[in-house]
Amino acid sequence: MLYHYATTSHSTTIRTLILWLLSNVGGTLWLLLDFAAERLTDYSIALLAGMVAAIISLAVVPLVIPFFTVMSQVKPGWSRRSMALGGILLLFLLTNQLLVLLSPVDSLRALLPMSLPYGVAAVLTVFWLYGPAQRQVVTAME
Repeated sequence: MLYHYATTSHSTTIRTLILWLLSNVGGTLWLLLDFAAERLTDYSIALLAGMVAAIISLAVVPLVIPFFTVMSQVKPGWSRRSMALGGILLLFLLTNQLLVLLSPVDSLRALLPMSLPYGVAAVLTVFWLYGPAQRQVVTAME
């Protein structure tokens, strides 16, 4: 069985931008529904949180290609989906810890309702972007 994955950095950059966009849109929409369900006038809080999350997470996009390079040398048997999930989870934990240290939020438990929608949207996007490889059809000569 032969599997084919795109290995160019151009493909990684495009997939990273798609991941960034969809995780921020998905997380913001989730927050928007959550905030607007209680009080319709609170939608602006979710939009502002989404804008801040998008700006902050955009700074991480240039680190993706070096991350894939390092991870492919450290764990050469891992699939790109596993590496992307590992990167998303590592970044999610690191970002939440930094937000707890640098913001007035006092615990990770208080921060999770605001950050969890972005983490879930990022994981779902990784599952969509890095789906199973396409099988190459091998035809037998008769």
